[in-house]
Amino acid sequence: MIQNFFHSKETPDLNQEFFLNKKNFIIKIPKTLIISGGSRNGNHLIWSLLDGNSQLPYLPGEDKFLSQVFWRAFKNKKKFKREFLNDKFNFFRKLNGIHYDKWERIYLRKINIKKWAGAYAAKAAPLQEFPAQLDLDLNYIKFRNYLKKNIKPEFNFYYFFSLYLKAFKLLSSKKGKKIKYTNIYAESGLRRELLYLLENNAKIKCVVPIRKFESFYFSITKTIFYSSKINNKFIKEAWERWYHKTNDYLFLKKKFPKQIIIVKFEDLEDISKREKYMKKICKKLGIKFEKINMFPTHFKNNVQPNSSFTELFRGKKKTKFRLINMKNIYSLIFPKKKIPRKYFKIYRFINKNSY
Repeated sequence: MIQNFFHSKETPDLNQEFFLNKKNFIIKIPKTLIISGGSRNGNHLIWSLLDGNSQLPYLPGEDKFLSQVFWRAFKNKKKFKREFLNDKFNFFRKLNGIHYDKWERIYLRKINIKKWAGAYAAKAAPLQEFPAQLDLDLNYIKFRNYLKKNIKPEFNFYYFFSLYLKAFKLLSSKKGKKIKYTNIYAESGLRRELLYLLENNAKIKCVVPIRKFESFYFSITKTIFYSSKINNKFIKEAWERWYHKTNDYLFLKKKFPKQIIIVKFEDLEDISKREKYMKKICKKLGIKFEKINMFPTHFKNNVQPNSSFTELFRGKKKTKFRLINMKNIYSLIFPKKKIPRKYFKIYRFINKNSY
């Protein structure tokens, strides 16, 4: 069933110098936890539930650096190298937001609070992870100074990723003898990147949330079409997004069963099931379950769900957020007869291989 790796079509030539040079050093990158499922599959939910655990570093937020390295090497490897060597520091740090340094903009408070990660189809890294989120107290100056001091004209993947992780953890440094992972990183859609890292013996574990297509449909169409209607155009778009990404993550699970942890979004969204399944996830990660893992937080501050069905409204005194027509959302039912047949076989595989 899971045979093809769809993302190979947009994977750069891994035999080019950038990926070959020092690839044997990838195993030396310290233990790293990655959270990466397809977009609108619960990435924010899982990392916000892990956020306060005393044995994990804090995660500043999702970051585009890793996928941008692969994307630019795929699109135009000569241009990628030229732009890096021409302006090493500024080019390098702006990969995290695609066109800008995401962490600098957050530090400077250049944020549009209407545009959190689930509110719209972003063309760049969203600066606001959750609605009604408090300002983040990031150590941006440490991050910036470390990169500026240590950047060198060395053009290979190992150097790029290892340097960035060292700087990235300075944004939200958390010290303690109990920390089980040196690094933590989150970005949706990292299939080709995970395959390359794991094939080169990277010491990583990746938590991959997967959502049922029936509810994914409403989340993704609300985000990209601003609609919850069911029609053939929307179904085709939603299915292509769900199927290809899900297939690739399951391909990775088959190939690297101990490194890839598949979790079901619905088990974590349902508060009555959450403790049971968060305990399973923590056990797989080799960390102790703590009560804070029952509650979505960011830097231990409570956060609202990163839902496509959240809107901004203005009261008389202050700005607030709310779920849109909450009763109607949970009554949305995707007709079973319109679900592609192969979905049911895929989801049986998910049930057998989760946790």
